[in-house]
Amino acid sequence: MQLLIQQTVLTNFRPVFIVMLAILLIFLLLSIIPRGRNSNINFLTVLTVSIVEVVLAAVLFYTESNLIDELGLTADRITLYLFIAILILAIVNPIVFRFRNQGSSRYRYRY
Repeated sequence: MQLLIQQTVLTNFRPVFIVMLAILLIFLLLSIIPRGRNSNINFLTVLTVSIVEVVLAAVLFYTESNLIDELGLTADRITLYLFIAILILAIVNPIVFRFRNQGSSRYRYRY
């Protein structure tokens, strides 16, 4: 006779992490596209969104770990991977934006 022990996994915060990852992916795509003259996205915007996303992800991850510990549930590996992806994208986005949109002034014509 085999006993199946099922542990409950807390996945309530997973959609929030997915939305945060989607926002960072959109900003990565906007960072890769060279900005035009009338672009509303600048380096400060990308940097601010990245910092806010990291802070929110860290607070959510900490809150989730406290809930898991208090309720005696098991941790969710997918949420951990989403958190790591958010951290990586938050670091990569400003770097990509800076290098992709800097351009040298030697080859630019200013009117």
